Amino acid sequence: MNIWMKRTISAAACAAAGLMGCTSLALADGYPEKSLQLVVPFPPGGASDVVARIIGGELESRLGKPVVIMNRPGGGTTIAGKEVARAAPDGYTLFFSSNSTFTLPAAVKESVPYDAAKDFEPIGQVGKITLVLVTYKDNPVKDLAALIAEARANPDKLSLASFGVATVSHFAGELFKSSAGIKMVHLPYKGSAPAMNDLIGKHIQYHVDTVIAAKPQLEAGTVRVLAVFSSKRTPLLPDVPTLTELGYPIDFASWGAVVTPKGLPSAVRDRLTATLEETINNPAVIERFTKVGFEPGFMRYSDWTGAITKETADMKDVAQKAGIKEE
Repeated sequence: MNIWMKRTISAAACAAAGLMGCTSLALADGYPEKSLQLVVPFPPGGASDVVARIIGGELESRLGKPVVIMNRPGGGTTIAGKEVARAAPDGYTLFFSSNSTFTLPAAVKESVPYDAAKDFEPIGQVGKITLVLVTYKDNPVKDLAALIAEARANPDKLSLASFGVATVSHFAGELFKSSAGIKMVHLPYKGSAPAMNDLIGKHIQYHVDTVIAAKPQLEAGTVRVLAVFSSKRTPLLPDVPTLTELGYPIDFASWGAVVTPKGLPSAVRDRLTATLEETINNPAVIERFTKVGFEPGFMRYSDWTGAITKETADMKDVAQKAGIKEE
């Protein structure tokens, strides 16, 4: 189809849709006309950054324009969130983040420089990074039942580490302790690597981390994975039981979503959503995600505001009961 025919069709569509729809259709017809930026609120090299770069590269090939990855770490991901929330809603600023930006900050901070439920336009949820409960390999406590029995017999004597205060790792650990009715000492670390190193060195007893961090150590024989924080077993660790299977119905993960600033023209949003869905469902892309430990699964948000509001309220409840506060 040549340019003249495209413009004729667009004009006819505008006439049919009326004046209000004309602007949106015209934007979609020419979109994108320039490069896009995909903002990531984490440093280069981490799991989220790797996933974002896969998504960015695939969007670039499908949209026909460069997609530049912009790493904006800091402020517990709120610096990037604030930047994106204030950007123009024109489809050229995308944001790849997770509950670390959209629900957890509001659960523990007195103020957040954006309203996640109202300031962002959802393009789609793209998958999750599963969380696991791990211990060092030769711990005499062999399974979850034994851990819970020991913790009940010795309240606040066992340690349960996370990779940071108010992170998904921390919240997952508190959900587990509450569900199991046990008390363990929370040991926060400045990231996954130092916590995992101390676990392997037997300086700590138990730790909540991502399957991405735990799987290589499991294969190397340095840790044992006791359970997965989900309702279904992860294909990355098919032999490891879920907490739900073991009697503790917890389904909590680090989920990832692509959003834009609020106010995106509907036709541009539809183009981006369709392109992102095509990307996430592509078998070759699924294989790449799986290799880095990300479990893809595209989901459109029928009610972003409702979903974010509910999860934020749930996490506030967890934070209040466990005394989780921002550092």
